[in-house]
Amino acid sequence: MKKDTKLSNSIKKKESNLCLECGECCKRYWITVLPSEVDGILKELKITKKKFLEGYCELNVKIYPKSTIGVLTYPSTFFPKRIIRLIKKNSFHIADSFFVVPQVVLKRENKLTQTFFNNENKKEFRKACIFLEKNNFCKIYSKRPTPCKLFPFIAMPDLREQYPFCKLFQTSQKDFSLESKKYYSKIQKYFREVDKKSFKSIWVNPPKSGELFYSETFIGKISVEELIEMMPKK
Repeated sequence: MKKDTKLSNSIKKKESNLCLECGECCKRYWITVLPSEVDGILKELKITKKKFLEGYCELNVKIYPKSTIGVLTYPSTFFPKRIIRLIKKNSFHIADSFFVVPQVVLKRENKLTQTFFNNENKKEFRKACIFLEKNNFCKIYSKRPTPCKLFPFIAMPDLREQYPFCKLFQTSQKDFSLESKKYYSKIQKYFREVDKKSFKSIWVNPPKSGELFYSETFIGKISVEELIEMMPKK
């Protein structure tokens, strides 16, 4: 048993040495927060839920044309006129109905960051997670959301990506498929609850605004009022 523990610790140490601590994952991606993860972050920051959602989070809404009835699928006739104009302005099709994916994500902001990538060591202004601090430290590391904990080994169905910038991903043999499956189940449960109860009942004081995507293409800003209008109670 001791031998196995030593081996495990040795592997962990070896893998941690492979991590460049470049913070690229914090600079490249939106980090989704589930309601069940919020309390831990609140304790770490010592702030209220309302202050966290309004000050540190924003909406991230994706819409996908969909012809069949299902979870989070709504007729486009409910969409605010401004949202319809945004879709047309970006030359996308106004489908009869859309699959609406409403998420709460950690804000990203322009900040001076330390870059240790492509053999570079320099400071530069880049978009990054609001909790990324100087020298690429995470302000809420012990309570960070699950995608951060699983990265770069997160293996979501149809979303598995290659991370050419991540040395740890290239060299390690870790398998987080089971953890990823559990997380994916939580995501599905979250969407079903939003569909059944409404977005605002899940997030009592949601972020007031955020970004709207048609599939994976950013098309403009969206307010929480517009999102609620797009998703009428069934």
